[in-house]
Amino acid sequence: MPSLLSGLKHNPWFEVTAVVNMFDTGGSSGELKDKFGILPPGDVLRCLLALSEDEAGARKILLKRIDHPSFSGHTGGNLLLMAFEKVYGNHLDAVNSLAQVLSVKGRVVPVTSLQGTLCASYADKTIKKGETNIDKYLFAGNEISNLFIEPEVRASRLSIKAVKEAEILCVGPGSFYTSILPNFLPGGIKDEIKKSKTPIIFIGNLLTEGLGMKKYKVETVVKILEKYLGRKVSAIVVNNRFPDKKVLDNYAKENKYPLKLNGAEDRRVVSAGLWSDTNIARHDSNLLANLVSSVIHKLID
Repeated sequence: MPSLLSGLKHNPWFEVTAVVNMFDTGGSSGELKDKFGILPPGDVLRCLLALSEDEAGARKILLKRIDHPSFSGHTGGNLLLMAFEKVYGNHLDAVNSLAQVLSVKGRVVPVTSLQGTLCASYADKTIKKGETNIDKYLFAGNEISNLFIEPEVRASRLSIKAVKEAEILCVGPGSFYTSILPNFLPGGIKDEIKKSKTPIIFIGNLLTEGLGMKKYKVETVVKILEKYLGRKVSAIVVNNRFPDKKVLDNYAKENKYPLKLNGAEDRRVVSAGLWSDTNIARHDSNLLANLVSSVIHKLID
């Protein structure tokens, strides 16, 4: 999602609100969540940085890892968000305060302010809890059949308000099972989307994630997404240009494979070469934002 936000913030006609997944349990975010009882700051921080006025400067400072025995391995931004949460007593005020410091162009809203654990059931009936464990089992070759939150949580008032007032909803890119789909699990969000007539644009990832998704095509991902949305998407934005075989072979060693169309015609599909950096699988922010912007104008005309 930061790749999209980083590009969209330059469009003067858009007022962007990022509704962010709050079920991260990996790395620094997971450790701070477990140790201090705060909501995981990682995904929120990345979206704040993407929307900040001086993104390069902010990233240089806030993504630097602290080398201290008490906080070794944590980024300055994660610690700052934690500090703000302790000062203000709630996560939303902490996010808004850091947004002011960074001169954010838009808003970043946590999908929920309640603690919950992302859980997945697989085709073999196994259940895994926590983002890290879910990813490990998926990458090992096990296909996910369902996601749920334990205990059930209610979506934040502001996230539901953002969906209700939106003129366009953009979904993705991001880790499909652990970043994108979890946003539709808190109570209230799916109901609001189902009754809304707001157009939905899905931005597909460049690669699949793990052996459990090896055979997935764009159509497979869209079908699963629509189950969690409770309605059809209006447009599907996908990459149609991949780097050379050597680059793709290196990603295959990590069990990541190109996400492609199966060839069936779908008028909702808009494709372009969105992978321009051969060193890393990441959408080109400006190319993606320009393409999404053109799709938005067509949908609302």
